[in-house]
Amino acid sequence: MKKERSYKGVYISLIVISAIFIVAISGFALMGAFYPANTFYSDTKINGINVGGMNLLDATNVLQAEFNNTANQIEMTFKYKEKEWHYTSKDFEIVDDFSMVIENAYSQISSSNIFDRQLKRRELRNNNGNISISYRNMLGGFNEKIDMIISEIEQELKEPEIIFDPSSKNTFSYTSGQNQISVNKQEFETLIDNAFLTSKKIVVYVPFEEVKTSLKIDDLKKQTVLRSEFQTSYKNSSPNRKSNVKTALSAFNGQIVENEAEISFNQTTGARTKENGYKPANIILNGVYVEGSGGGVCQASTTLYNALLLAGVEILEVSKHSLPASYVPLGLDAMVSEGVSDLKFKNNTGFPLYIKTWGDNNNIYVQIYGIETPNGEYYKTRSEFIRSIPHPGDRIVADTTGEYSNKVTFKGEYLRIKYPQEGYEAKAYLQKYSADGVLLEEILIRHETYNAQEGIIIEGNEEIYEGITLPENKVKFIPPQSGSSTTKENVNNKISGSSGEKYNP
Repeated sequence: MKKERSYKGVYISLIVISAIFIVAISGFALMGAFYPANTFYSDTKINGINVGGMNLLDATNVLQAEFNNTANQIEMTFKYKEKEWHYTSKDFEIVDDFSMVIENAYSQISSSNIFDRQLKRRELRNNNGNISISYRNMLGGFNEKIDMIISEIEQELKEPEIIFDPSSKNTFSYTSGQNQISVNKQEFETLIDNAFLTSKKIVVYVPFEEVKTSLKIDDLKKQTVLRSEFQTSYKNSSPNRKSNVKTALSAFNGQIVENEAEISFNQTTGARTKENGYKPANIILNGVYVEGSGGGVCQASTTLYNALLLAGVEILEVSKHSLPASYVPLGLDAMVSEGVSDLKFKNNTGFPLYIKTWGDNNNIYVQIYGIETPNGEYYKTRSEFIRSIPHPGDRIVADTTGEYSNKVTFKGEYLRIKYPQEGYEAKAYLQKYSADGVLLEEILIRHETYNAQEGIIIEGNEEIYEGITLPENKVKFIPPQSGSSTTKENVNNKISGSSGEKYNP
């Protein structure tokens, strides 16, 4: 008996639940019957305008008429920093067909799903029966205005830049750069819609995000500090030689050497040809000065080399001349020759290097700019004279090929083509100093030997004919050097020509 009663209770409960469900469904269905499709609920308003019980067509006509009557009240001001944009309804075309606007409003309360429709109905009641439709949908061209405002505000990130112009008075100038500005269009439109909910006269601040540049002009100025300057004299050089020195260094004028970049002098200056602007001038060939294309280029490479040393730049390759140069101390020359020797360096400063070169009638100059050195440190070079090497004197060479027959013909006629020159051994050092002049470090960078050179006298090769008298021989034979008076105090004068022939590779 107890089990039968239990079962009866369960049956009764199921019947009650089913009845409630059926009643609810019927109620929902009846509600739909009271409000036919495409008809607004009796308490519905759109932007405060009563459309209750109206079908879509009637609501469209009412809303459009009301909007046309009140459109002149619309005023909009959009602000971004110091900029402002002002609009009224006259700046737009009123939408001719509000049917899409009404359908959009109706979609906010209607649904084919009974439960979903009830939820929307509840939300409508919570909103006092008001459906909000953005005025953006009623004003033609509104979206274009928004896009125009955004285009006037938004900008790409541009970091400040260095402008390197070695021909200008200041050498460097700097662009200010600009921050990145972006506008959240969706948020902007939401702010506009919300503002229109309470008034036809709105003021909206354009929402934006700003990403600032990572650099400042002061940062860039620290990257364009004069690290070194070096000059050499070519005052007594021929016009062609001066031209060649300038031509070679002009290939570096204005050059920006990126960090870690490796630079070759020969590749940068190109072949020493007439087409590349080089002229005939003396070059050293086997220890003898002869005319060749591009004479003087080694002074360009040497001037650049010393400027690089003083800038603390890493040197990858450098070679000495066979003869010491008169324009720099021993061990600090840089001989270049296509396919034979090169000057190569690497930018190891962590930032770009900027090279400026120029020349006047007396001197050639190189300046190196880049990141300021740590704590204001700077560099110097020092040349140390070790010893002189006595020369072997003159060697007389018969002109068996007739190369000099226009100057010497017979035996006993002599022509000097080269003086004997003593050699030198020297060391070169790179010194690092603190900003207040304290020597921090000295590094041996070169240990060079410039071999002594024999003198060469050319003698005619033909036998003297009977009756021919040779003119007086003015060529004086120089014997091997027994010793040298050259000291570290006078070696520079000796090389520069104050007590002998001037060496000028």
